[in-house]
Amino acid sequence: MPSHDNHGPRRAIFSRTSGKGRRRAASSPMPTLRGRGQQLAVAAAVTGMIGMTVLTTAHAAPTGISTAREVRAEAAAAPAAQPSLAAEAGSSLVFDRPQVESSPAPKAAPKAASKPARKAAPKAASKPARKAAPKSARVSAPSAGLRAPLASVNVSSPFGLRGNPLTGAAGEMHTGLDLAGACNTPVLAAAAGKVTEAGWSPYGGGNRIVVDHGKGLKTTYNHLASIGVSKGQALGKGSRIGAVGTTGNSTGCHLHFEVMVKDRTVNPAAYL
Repeated sequence: MPSHDNHGPRRAIFSRTSGKGRRRAASSPMPTLRGRGQQLAVAAAVTGMIGMTVLTTAHAAPTGISTAREVRAEAAAAPAAQPSLAAEAGSSLVFDRPQVESSPAPKAAPKAASKPARKAAPKAASKPARKAAPKSARVSAPSAGLRAPLASVNVSSPFGLRGNPLTGAAGEMHTGLDLAGACNTPVLAAAAGKVTEAGWSPYGGGNRIVVDHGKGLKTTYNHLASIGVSKGQALGKGSRIGAVGTTGNSTGCHLHFEVMVKDRTVNPAAYL
């Protein structure tokens, strides 16, 4: 700016001093601004200088200038000012809150336990079929009370396999005891019972008597010379029922005596 007599920096006035010849600076005050117009002119000049300085600084550091968008973002991010609270000294603070209650959730009803499947009862093991005992097998223990059908016992042919005395064939099953005796020797009932047969046998027994003693036990008397009882007659033990003979398939006078248990012949020797 051009210098002016009435404003600007104060000018230094040098004067000679005595002694060492130094000049002494004496300041003189700047002339006082006169009038309202001069004051406005000075303010405008100062404002212009400030604006130049700001522009120069902005050009020197371009990154320091914030855009309007960034300014708005920073303003939005800035936390809102909290209102200030004030309380008198000695005041007590109370933080009341509503009472909160809760009740447990209802328990789910337990599921009914499924009943285990009922196991089928094991099938009873089938019993093996009972083999029929051969006619010559012994099937029971001796029964008490049987007596010999003759007064004297002389076994001429035992119970079991033998050769046929008429044909000579081997392996024939002899189903009783042959007791030797003279013809017309009395034949006695081995035990009390009831006559179920009394007559001629078509199977080789000749004159034959069968007595039922009960409980499945029977006795038979074969090859008789005579029969002294009838069917259905009740007998006592030792009763005379006939006489020794040689009728039917026989080679001489003898008594063929049998013991039957449940209609199967057994060894009479076990019962006498």
